Amino acid sequence: MISENGRKPELVILVADDEPLVRNLVGAVLSDAGYRVLDAADGEQALEVSRQYDGSIDFLLTDITMPKMDGFELSLRIAQERPGIKVLMMSGVVSTELVPDQGVHFLRKPFLPEALCQKLSAMLPAI
Repeated sequence: MISENGRKPELVILVADDEPLVRNLVGAVLSDAGYRVLDAADGEQALEVSRQYDGSIDFLLTDITMPKMDGFELSLRIAQERPGIKVLMMSGVVSTELVPDQGVHFLRKPFLPEALCQKLSAMLPAI
């Protein structure tokens, strides 16, 4: 994807995870890969960050299990406010109740940085 000035536009990812170590590591990986990263410690904070950010947010990368608001509720609420946002859910706990439905992108923790970047690239529309 190339913008009018010939440069690749900066994609913005909102990362929501209640584990600071995971959030910081994922943020560093994504920043190094050229993404702009916004982060939040839970679903409520993610909604607030989204509301305060004036630009477009291309991706929501959210943990499924978080206090206050889980990743499923967060993804539904943020999609109402930002139609078209792509959602990638992640979790280290996978049970039949947490397995995402069809159409939901999922990445199981732990994952390699390359796997995260590949998954995000695969979610981008072909140009």
